[in-house]
Amino acid sequence: MAIAVDCPHCGKQLKVKDELAGRKGKCPQCQQTIQIPTASGVAVAAGAVATKAATRAAPVAAESRRAAQNAAPQVGPAQPAAPAATPEQVRESVLGAFNGKLTPPKVGIVRKFGALIVLAILAIMPIFYFAVIGALGFGMYWLATTSQITWPHPAAFWAAQIAAGIFLLCLIKPLIEPQRRGDQVYPVNLAQDGLLKEFTAKICEQINAALPKTIQFDCSSHVAATKGGAVITLGLPVVASLSVEQLAGVVADLLALHRRSSGCRVVNMIRGINYWLWRSVYGKSRFDRWLSLVAQRRHMHFAKLLLPLMLMKIPAQAVLFIPMFIGNTIAQGAVRAAEFDADRAATRLVGRKTFAAVVERLDLISFTWDGVLNDLKFLHKEQQLPESVPNQVAVQMLDMTPELCAALRDTVNAPDEKPFDTKPSAADRLEAVQNEALDGVFRCTLPAKSLLADYEGLSRRITADFYKARFGAK
Repeated sequence: MAIAVDCPHCGKQLKVKDELAGRKGKCPQCQQTIQIPTASGVAVAAGAVATKAATRAAPVAAESRRAAQNAAPQVGPAQPAAPAATPEQVRESVLGAFNGKLTPPKVGIVRKFGALIVLAILAIMPIFYFAVIGALGFGMYWLATTSQITWPHPAAFWAAQIAAGIFLLCLIKPLIEPQRRGDQVYPVNLAQDGLLKEFTAKICEQINAALPKTIQFDCSSHVAATKGGAVITLGLPVVASLSVEQLAGVVADLLALHRRSSGCRVVNMIRGINYWLWRSVYGKSRFDRWLSLVAQRRHMHFAKLLLPLMLMKIPAQAVLFIPMFIGNTIAQGAVRAAEFDADRAATRLVGRKTFAAVVERLDLISFTWDGVLNDLKFLHKEQQLPESVPNQVAVQMLDMTPELCAALRDTVNAPDEKPFDTKPSAADRLEAVQNEALDGVFRCTLPAKSLLADYEGLSRRITADFYKARFGAK
């Protein structure tokens, strides 16, 4: 005897074997989970079906049985559903996972004094740049007021002034141009998400860092701590793909760059000046990126008349290349030492094994995120956009392995390498923590999204706004 079931999701009529009564299975058409009625609930209907089937001819009955067997969904053995943990149970599991107190890496007086010397040298670089701008402006004024130069023709004077003015504008451009627009952020109400606040406070207590004033999420694969550690920005797709223990390693690594009594403020000032020098030489502003897109268009249009403006970066590059080279060479040691100290602090919290997994997993998430962005273009055309982009990344991460990632990387263009990048490689980071303990003082295998009071609601809201910004309101 077979049980007639109507899928509540797609409406497909199914017939399943009677021994599967009371179990759950997947609809073969829409792959959604359906509940198969119990035997008591279908007894009357089953009797009627059996009576009618007995009156039919034998060939017809045999054909019906074969059709019912082919239509039956593949339902495995019933698995007892684990009861969902209450918020209080989750809180106890997370906060109770802190066992012991770690000792953050100490920074000696010699390193702190060396960092001050590096900062003093790097501070000369912006002063030099402003001095060049001031000297050029004074030169234009001097040319306009001096009588020591006799111009053969007024046109020569104006040509010199225009050339100097254009050069001056090119030098001022890196100081005033807007940078790339960041993703929309969603600050968390820490009064509502008390567990996330307590979790972060515990980490800050372990590594001797101040509690961030703002924790915010965005729809990206990036994580960052800015404004002296006062603001933490986490990509929600990253959170969806990590465990609580792995997220603890990420947060500890970010905040360890802003620890107390470790010279981190000086190092962060060094990092800021060094980044400004690099950005002025190699970086691209929003205007530069727009010009690059214009240059890639095939057909001629009026916007291509602005392409000569791409040459405006050359004066700043000519003036700042040598200061950038000097600053990078001097600052590299101090910046890398601070990065390695942050890695050691994170390793002492979660252990060397988990830290290595975090380094690898963040790289896989970034690669998967790029793939999801490409898939969204196709899904938008097919009107099949997923309800939650973070969940989409988490689902794809279930099948993503380092071997698969390495194989897929061979099929795409290699990422652009940043010249003069002081950030340590993954191999350097793992080598720096090889003497740390295998296990840390925090162990928790719960999914990181359980730290949020309403992860699903936040995920849907972030996804909806992400789609509007990327594809328009429709």
